[in-house]
Amino acid sequence: MCGRYYVDIAKDELSFVNNFKEFEYDENFNVAPQTAVPCIIDNNLVSANWGYFPDWLKKQSNSRPLFNTRYESLLEKKTFTSAFKNSRCLVPISGWYEWKEEDGIKQPYYFSSNTSPTLFAAGLYWNRSSGDIESSIITREAVTDLQVIHNRSPLLLNEEKRDIWISDISSEEIYSEILDYTYSDIEFYKVDRAVSNPKNNNKSLIQEFKEVPF
Repeated sequence: MCGRYYVDIAKDELSFVNNFKEFEYDENFNVAPQTAVPCIIDNNLVSANWGYFPDWLKKQSNSRPLFNTRYESLLEKKTFTSAFKNSRCLVPISGWYEWKEEDGIKQPYYFSSNTSPTLFAAGLYWNRSSGDIESSIITREAVTDLQVIHNRSPLLLNEEKRDIWISDISSEEIYSEILDYTYSDIEFYKVDRAVSNPKNNNKSLIQEFKEVPF
């Protein structure tokens, strides 16, 4: 998964969250790393900075926050094992972008569900000493149909797996049970390359791009 997505809080899809009526978030068509994003922690919507940026990473040259976490690393890398065990969250997204090299150009594609306006990605979060919350979206190997564009996808959760992800079940058990989402509802199409610039943020970014014939 590349570092860009779209989110619009569809509150009827979030009725299971304690504070869904009070939480406000402006629609964002071009969410980039280090942007404040909605996350569900302890069954409440909170605002978190997208990307985990620990001090040891900041000391490295040209470092960037860890906005994606590979599913395969959850039980292996110390950076993530503690958060996977103790600090799992849900990240509501409306769709996401991937880029594919075509004729020497990085062409963006938009992915979304044809059955629901809100998808739930598995996430991790970290409480910082400053009081800020930082988050990361879990990614997995893309299913066959989506692999033609990109080999990774956000780890999406259906309602059953969503409940498991935020439950008290052991992280080892969660790890073995969490990959059931079929992605059969996910469709994708080309969009304008304007999305590549995070300063662009409007509805046209998620509209299908069609080349004008000459």
